[in-house]
Amino acid sequence: MENTLTSSAQPLIYTSKGNVPIDSVKLEVVWDVQDGYIKFTERYRDANGEVVKESAHVFDRKGSFAAGIAGSFA
Repeated sequence: MENTLTSSAQPLIYTSKGNVPIDSVKLEVVWDVQDGYIKFTERYRDANGEVVKESAHVFDRKGSFAAGIAGSFA
């Protein structure tokens, strides 16, 4: 069985424009730290500045979900 992956192959990233080489997009990272949460956003832009992929991850610092459930048992 022949190996078709070579050391010159570029990693791809899935975007709104399909799979593109990771080198063709620019990664921007944004941190939003608040009392109630921490939000981490990663945004990829193409050469024209258009956002082609974005994801956000949120950490709830106050546990509002658990507090809501606990309040319903009172």
